Amino acid sequence: MWIVITKKNLYNLLIILLSVLVLLVLFQLVFDNFLSIGANSNTSGYIVIIIDDFGNHGDGTEEMLSLGIPITAAVMPFMPHSLADAEAAHKANLEVILHLAMEPNSGKKEWLGPRGVTCDLDSEDVKCIVEDALVDVKYAVGINNHMGSKATQDKRIMKAILEKAKDNDLFFVDSKTSPRSVASEIAEELGVPCFSRDVFLDGTKDVNHIKKQVLKLGDIALKKGHAIGIGHVGIEGGRATAEAIKSVYPYLIEKGIHFITVKELKKILEGEDAF
Repeated sequence: MWIVITKKNLYNLLIILLSVLVLLVLFQLVFDNFLSIGANSNTSGYIVIIIDDFGNHGDGTEEMLSLGIPITAAVMPFMPHSLADAEAAHKANLEVILHLAMEPNSGKKEWLGPRGVTCDLDSEDVKCIVEDALVDVKYAVGINNHMGSKATQDKRIMKAILEKAKDNDLFFVDSKTSPRSVASEIAEELGVPCFSRDVFLDGTKDVNHIKKQVLKLGDIALKKGHAIGIGHVGIEGGRATAEAIKSVYPYLIEKGIHFITVKELKKILEGEDAF
């Protein structure tokens, strides 16, 4: 049987081929989008790790600075290495925040170190401490509390601190050393971005324990979308904490968890593109 190809038949054939091509392109786009959605669903967990007690150049400082992982360096003011540690963290492209010593419910005031915020201070003295601390800790984009179980329960004290945070366009991270903290309440009243710690990572030199805590942080991040963990340089963690984070990091990345800074988390929660 002979098929006579006329101009009309050729035209129809071209229309059919073009239609098939368009369908193939559309299918590919839909398939790629499906893969993209699948990938995004696997990367919906975000972890913020804050490392406290920089400023003393304590155990693990160099290891934390060289991790190559986005962490937030919380630097104590008025310490021998406050400025140097802040400079080193900034040079390592880490986020820097002020680690402000605040009065606990128990213990001696001397444990706070120089110029700690105590509840017997008047509000202007508290504000003066925060201002001077921000000069001492260069590059700080936020504040979190060192100790502070008593001070974070005191509305007047927290108002003074958070008013200075607002004046300097800073966020506040509540380390949640007290379940009765009023930090988030006062921050909301003043319009200051406020975050809360989910997991303490260390308080020990036991690497296996710290690994479990980092994994716990990852589980929380996958369940609620984000999680904030706090570790330490110095006697409460240091090299052990750096080793644990480095060890668990590839596994969490494989799970689709992004390690980000507090400022990036703020943008994400505000609906902005942080990357």
